Amino acid sequence: MTGLDPAISSVLAAKEAATQSQISFAVAKKGLDAQEQQGQAVVSLIEAAGRIGKETGKGASFDAFG
Repeated sequence: MTGLDPAISSVLAAKEAATQSQISFAVAKKGLDAQEQQGQAVVSLIEAAGRIGKETGKGASFDAFG
């Protein structure tokens, strides 16, 4: 931004900083959304495992010694 009026340079720098901030927030939101989906998938797996354990004839005997 060499040769520009200092006021214009300042405005352009502020706009660029705002844009970078918006990009950072968007990337962070995507990451949080992905983590939330993974967490929901884990909860679903745990719930499914709990239901299987409660089915008739399932989980009645457990061989801990192999």
